[in-house]
Amino acid sequence: MAALLDAWDDSSLYPEALRAGLLPYLHTQGPCIAVGTRDGRRAWAVTGHRALREAALRPRDFSGELLGTAMSDATPEETALLRRQLPGLADGPHARMRRGLSASLRADINRGLSERAREAVAGRTAALRRTSCAGKRACLADLVGDVVVPVVADALGELLGVPTALKEEFRSWCVDSSEMTAEPEAEERALRAFLHICAQLRRHRTVHPAEDLPTFLAARLTSTAEFALNWVLLVKAGFGATVSAGAQLLRALPRDGSAAEEVPTLLDDTLRRHPPILQARRTATRPTVLAGQDIVAGERVLLVFAAPGLGPGAAPHTAFGHGRHACPGAPWARALLTGLAHGAAPAATRWQLPDTASAYATSFSQGLLTLPADHAPAARCPADPRSAR
Repeated sequence: MAALLDAWDDSSLYPEALRAGLLPYLHTQGPCIAVGTRDGRRAWAVTGHRALREAALRPRDFSGELLGTAMSDATPEETALLRRQLPGLADGPHARMRRGLSASLRADINRGLSERAREAVAGRTAALRRTSCAGKRACLADLVGDVVVPVVADALGELLGVPTALKEEFRSWCVDSSEMTAEPEAEERALRAFLHICAQLRRHRTVHPAEDLPTFLAARLTSTAEFALNWVLLVKAGFGATVSAGAQLLRALPRDGSAAEEVPTLLDDTLRRHPPILQARRTATRPTVLAGQDIVAGERVLLVFAAPGLGPGAAPHTAFGHGRHACPGAPWARALLTGLAHGAAPAATRWQLPDTASAYATSFSQGLLTLPADHAPAARCPADPRSAR
């Protein structure tokens, strides 16, 4: 964020906000404050949002309380707030995420994770291709459900130290939670399932400690609830954001076979144009002023990033550690997404993507619920070299 612009009232923002998909956030009596990004685009901070005030009181929205004052850098007060709410990460999430991982997993973040993700994606896309070649009609696959979700879930489970006995249950929960349903009954079932996994993981790591983050948390937190609140931040942030970015990345893969050489540029461009995080909830820990609007300590503020990083040059944005959203899992996410793109690139030349992808029904994320892909039927499939032997 470079400079604050004028304070706008709701009605003056409607046309642009409607195009940006932000209208649900503008039914408010409070001011909408326009701020400028470095590439000249606009984002908004919405204050006085009645629904937001109510939502911030619900336990499932606790993550909106973590990082403090709107549009300012971290302060000692914010650090103290973080320590109270995340006691397991008291020395800061950035340091804890890195020191809480085993040496082998730290090496994976830098080198091996990308290759393993590439192999996993290649295996899944090859299976989809064999299915399509065995039939007479094009095989319609869902690249989100068939490729992105299981690959990210397995990698995240390994990163977070999920033991073998819980891997299938953890993956099933990740798949269910990826649907992002708004039904209260479904949300309650998902929460109960997650707490069950947390209780088992905490017991397992208490009895069988390892050099990983769950062991660190289990040794320092006195209840399963505290353990779950710490762990859910890592799981939901790591899984949801990476799946959202991965789906957009697969949709952006070129079909001419050039993806492998262009992965670094393609990844950065996709994160800039389709950042997985579109808004962040913050609580002011000290009085502050935005564009002439007073915000008192304790007031909830919704930061909405409507068009981050769409300029021709590189610009800070909210995806994976850039701009206002500092992400301790950025190295892991980028390594995984790199492997995802490399692994899917060879298959992308045979994909036909009908315009039937469905997006999340939320302004929080730009993720895709589904990404259908037609694979060539048998008559048009390239010959399998093994069949000529």
